Amino acid sequence: MMTKIPAVGSGLSNRSGSCGGLVAYLEKEQLGQWFGRESDAVPGYQVTAELDANKRNLGRDDDKYYQIVLAPSKPELAHIGSDPEALKAFTRSAMEAYAQNFGKGIESRDLVWYAKIEHSRSYDYTDRAVQLGEQTKGGLKVGDQTHIHVIVSRTENLKTYRQDRSQGLHERKNPYHLSPLTNHKGTTRGVVVGGFERNGFSQRVEQRFDQGFGYERSLTESFRYLHGMKYGDEGLKAELQQAAALERSQQREQAHALELVSQQRQAELQAGLGQAYHQQDTRELSRALEQAEQIRQQLAQQEQTRQLELERAERLKQEQRIEQSIQQTPRQGRGLER
Repeated sequence: MMTKIPAVGSGLSNRSGSCGGLVAYLEKEQLGQWFGRESDAVPGYQVTAELDANKRNLGRDDDKYYQIVLAPSKPELAHIGSDPEALKAFTRSAMEAYAQNFGKGIESRDLVWYAKIEHSRSYDYTDRAVQLGEQTKGGLKVGDQTHIHVIVSRTENLKTYRQDRSQGLHERKNPYHLSPLTNHKGTTRGVVVGGFERNGFSQRVEQRFDQGFGYERSLTESFRYLHGMKYGDEGLKAELQQAAALERSQQREQAHALELVSQQRQAELQAGLGQAYHQQDTRELSRALEQAEQIRQQLAQQEQTRQLELERAERLKQEQRIEQSIQQTPRQGRGLER
């Protein structure tokens, strides 16, 4: 699961002004079809109007909104069948985590946000494959590239803020200004209280996907492992590698045990089928055939799970090879220095 909050707006996304340019850009695959906490099939002009109107006490050059990208991995997408309704439910849950991550006691209802599902992605200069010359900028990425773009207002939902204040639920004279790019983390004093811990948000989003869809995540595809292997010290990397090796060993043992059980059940079913056939017992034969079909389906499911695990392991190896290649390539060769 990749959870990204771009730190710098693009030419289409000047965050100190209207979000209209970003909304128009995200209409490139399909017009409309935005969704929010309780709404579906929202047109782009409504998204722009509501987000642009939700601002108060912000300077001309202050950020007015932020973008969040939620990009499930291919195994995660396969697990939910890339179902649009499942992706919407996941996004709504992720935005609850976003609100809670500020540590201010707010919920998704206290935000103004809209999201859009996209199904294609292209390479840009930030991709390792482009930096290494393996792909060209602008080329489409292969496979299921379904992901979600969220645009969220920096200002607390003014409608709910006024309602809650009129009902005496709070006495704040001004709505919160909520920045996921703040460097303050879990603060209890000073100008910014609460802050936003981005790594914690990424982990919470991952956990909500797993809990919401019953996804059994391996250590090597977890945020904790991938972030630790990229940014951790040598001690942490060694600890994670040891844990990953133990997990792989346990998975091999479980797969072997399942294979033995499957072979035993197949042998028992074959014996039962042969006996029923020789005795011309149609009822027993029918029951044995049903059991055989159940075993076949179980074996097919096990094989599908095994293939997904192999794909995960291969993807991780590829990422590690690319990372090593980048580290070994001179910075000037990567266009990072002159």
